Amino acid sequence: MYINKENFGNCQENLIKTMITPILVVLGVLLLRFALNLYKLARVKRLYKMYKEYIRNENWEMGEQKQEIISLFKDAGLKDSSVVHQEFLGFGKVTNRYVSVIENVLNLRQDIVALITAKFHEAIGVYRKRAWESLNPFYWIEFLFKLPQHFLGFFGVLPESIAVKVFLVVYWIIVLLFGLQKFDLLKILSK
Repeated sequence: MYINKENFGNCQENLIKTMITPILVVLGVLLLRFALNLYKLARVKRLYKMYKEYIRNENWEMGEQKQEIISLFKDAGLKDSSVVHQEFLGFGKVTNRYVSVIENVLNLRQDIVALITAKFHEAIGVYRKRAWESLNPFYWIEFLFKLPQHFLGFFGVLPESIAVKVFLVVYWIIVLLFGLQKFDLLKILSK
């Protein structure tokens, strides 16, 4: 086929269009993840400031924020803990039970306040880390290597299980073969 200047220009335009779309999608995902985690970081900091004010001047408006706090803690992957709650039943009888710390976020018991304060700081660290990870190319390289693990984790399969490790090995082999075939290295290596 004879390539003239007009055909060459069309080929360049098509190549640029096909390359720009995936690049824009990747940049969009990076910026969206960054912005989302930055927003959650700002919300946790704002709620923590409100929580400290609530501890000083017990106002009932903080109850409106309870579900958002719980949601942000859970989204950050923070594990709940429990504290012992004793109730006196009378006649010298006492009952002990364990209560969730996160569910009792508005309880002003000193031990719960200390644990909730620690949870706020932990959530701030998680969202800050996730936001900056979004801009780190090494994070995304590792993410691609562990893509099946993230995918299976989404469905509740534990990352330490044998099934995930086998799936990862199969994934790496398929990706390696696809990459070798894409660059015609498979033919060169088979000769």
